[in-house]
Amino acid sequence: MAENTDVVVIGGGYAGVRAANRLTQRDDVTVTLINPRPAFVPRLRLHQLVGGSHDAVVDWGRW
Repeated sequence: MAENTDVVVIGGGYAGVRAANRLTQRDDVTVTLINPRPAFVPRLRLHQLVGGSHDAVVDWGRW
């Protein structure tokens, strides 16, 4: 029987989301991402929010 590994990633910034997404590609790993915000905020796009051409939040499922 294959053993499953539970991983907790604390922080949903760029590195945390990247790490969590990479780990979910493995069949033997279960990932829990802990973040205080309900959506990802790509800080590189905040100028588009101010200009009115883009939202500054992205659903977690898209990352």
